[in-house]
Amino acid sequence: MTDIAVNDKQWDAIDDSEKKRITDALIQNGALSPGDRIVGDPNQPPFDENTKMEPMWNPIKDICKAVCDTTAAGAIAWCTANTAGVALAACVAAAEAARRECKRRC
Repeated sequence: MTDIAVNDKQWDAIDDSEKKRITDALIQNGALSPGDRIVGDPNQPPFDENTKMEPMWNPIKDICKAVCDTTAAGAIAWCTANTAGVALAACVAAAEAARRECKRRC
């Protein structure tokens, strides 16, 4: 069980049903583990649209890369189902090259 600290004024400004809805959603999507709690902490700065995220995490870039991987997986599945031999090798190679280019553009 981990306490996840957020600004107390922001957290306390929402009602208990909204707090539960947020907590349940973050558990459901894996951001929190069951038993984790979000708690208000006066030492945490308020979060707003100008708050900087951790430099190691860029959600837009990460989502973009995941889309590239997913698209490539679909392309490779198509190659496997619809080509054979040298054509299969060329198709998979093209899908992989497209995946790398897609990720480079993220």
